[in-house]
Amino acid sequence: MNSRSLYEIVEETTKIFRKGSEIERKNSKGLEVVEIYGYPPTSESEAENLMNLEMIDMIFINVEVNKELAEKSRRELEIILDNYPQPERLRGGPSYIELAPNLGAEQETALRLMALGKVLGYWDIMSGKTLGLTDQEAKELAGQGLLMISGYKKPGVKT
Repeated sequence: MNSRSLYEIVEETTKIFRKGSEIERKNSKGLEVVEIYGYPPTSESEAENLMNLEMIDMIFINVEVNKELAEKSRRELEIILDNYPQPERLRGGPSYIELAPNLGAEQETALRLMALGKVLGYWDIMSGKTLGLTDQEAKELAGQGLLMISGYKKPGVKT
């Protein structure tokens, strides 16, 4: 799998925006947890004003996908995904937690790829929100892995 090319495609076609405060504090099992989201706020996105941009809710962050650049990268991305180390798992719908190490990437890149693949029609995003849960409930479940793709399929290709 060509992780470097994948990272370059994801970097070129997507941009991350934070959903809330830059610094969030919470208590978890008696410990104070500090989460830092060093991204621009979603309000700075141009997705609402430009037709070639689409914002995808990835629970922890929002990912803006440039649809024009995504289409230009489609063939190269398909070649990379066709060489995923566990193709049956990719077709089955891994979570971002499983996806990241198999891509040779960190979880941020996995989330960005998930958004990119949704825009290209390779899969849908499955989360607590798709089950009708609140933002907070969906975030808690996503932290445990319930943020996944529905499974990789090339549009127009029957399986």
